[in-house]
Amino acid sequence: MDLGAIDVGAADTASLIGLGVLALIALAVLLLVGKLFAKLVIVAVIVVLGVAVWNQRAELADCPRTCSCSFFGYQLEIAQPTVDGLCQDVVSRIRAAID
Repeated sequence: MDLGAIDVGAADTASLIGLGVLALIALAVLLLVGKLFAKLVIVAVIVVLGVAVWNQRAELADCPRTCSCSFFGYQLEIAQPTVDGLCQDVVSRIRAAID
């Protein structure tokens, strides 16, 4: 699967869906698992995964400022042509200043 073809908006939407799925799984674990220790361990793992997804989603908001978008280490496209053009302009100015 080529995640480079996924844009920032799609990754943002997918992360919200993932958070919803994790919440439903946590609720199902709480209702269906009988052992208290197993409930605590599984829900703790789900909470850690949820925090990681939320953190990555929050970093997507910085994409237009940094001109670099990644989601769990995979580079994403900036789909908006104006933002992408501005990013390329900034990068070319920086490269020209360095050279």
